[in-house]
Amino acid sequence: MTVLSHTHPLVLQLENDLLPLFRAALPPLALAAPQALASVFAFSSGTASAFQDYHFGISCLLEDVPEDAPEEVALLVSVTGLAASAQLSAQVVWGQPSGAVEAQAQLADATLPALHAVLPGLLSALRLAASRGAPPIVTTA
Repeated sequence: MTVLSHTHPLVLQLENDLLPLFRAALPPLALAAPQALASVFAFSSGTASAFQDYHFGISCLLEDVPEDAPEEVALLVSVTGLAASAQLSAQVVWGQPSGAVEAQAQLADATLPALHAVLPGLLSALRLAASRGAPPIVTTA
């Protein structure tokens, strides 16, 4: 049984491919960032229907962060536009109030090989971000 029901074949393929890969990434992430509680997630969303867009990822909840700082950083893989032509996006992003993008992949085509090519870099960015415990400091010139 799949986590997400009423799904498109690409979503089923992503679910079967990504969720085990993300679960396997949890132990190294826990070693790199013991102050973070990491978990794998999958959910659907949409405005036209609840099954318009799909999201897969790893969420890292951080301990002891200041009240005005984000307490979460996540690797997020999303697939949208299933009715027409599917679009894949992948990024490491901080929660509110920051919303800062730690790393983002440019996926020219919505294929698993393209996604797999960028995942090692995104997993590395997630480990670095979670171990740092805060968004990068941006300096302006």
